Amino acid sequence: MKSGVSAKLETVFHFPLFQAVGETLPASVTSAGNWRVATKECNSRKWENCRLMARNALQRFAEARSWNRAQEWNNLAQEIRPLIISFLKGSLSKSRVPENLRANLMDDLCWDIMGICFEEEYRDVVLPLFYIPHLEPWYALGHFPCGWDGEEFPVGWDGVIRNGHLIVY
Repeated sequence: MKSGVSAKLETVFHFPLFQAVGETLPASVTSAGNWRVATKECNSRKWENCRLMARNALQRFAEARSWNRAQEWNNLAQEIRPLIISFLKGSLSKSRVPENLRANLMDDLCWDIMGICFEEEYRDVVLPLFYIPHLEPWYALGHFPCGWDGEEFPVGWDGVIRNGHLIVY
């Protein structure tokens, strides 16, 4: 793993995950309001599709600009996923997330952190599109970015957000 991704993981592993959920949020986002709504939004097809289109755009742009570098994608995923899962298991067990929701959120949280790491890894090829500029700041503040209020990102998303904003708890 390259030093940039290692440093990013170290930063993420020190975030105060979920410590600010339920606190007042700015008007620039939609508040989920409670864990039930946050979990529903997190598991929505729209949110899943938006995050998938963001990952696909990053990978597509990386491949177009540096095919050889993009071929490292799967190896990076295999290297960082176990580290992220281990971190999340420990963090969730000590968090404000209701115990009955923790397992349900694990995959989504893992993918978000992996997205942050991928954008870090390829930032010299593609400027971060979504995970670093939009999700990471909320995780860093102890909130939970959990959905999208607006039109979902289209297939072949170009990285430009035209309509909508995050749902955050």
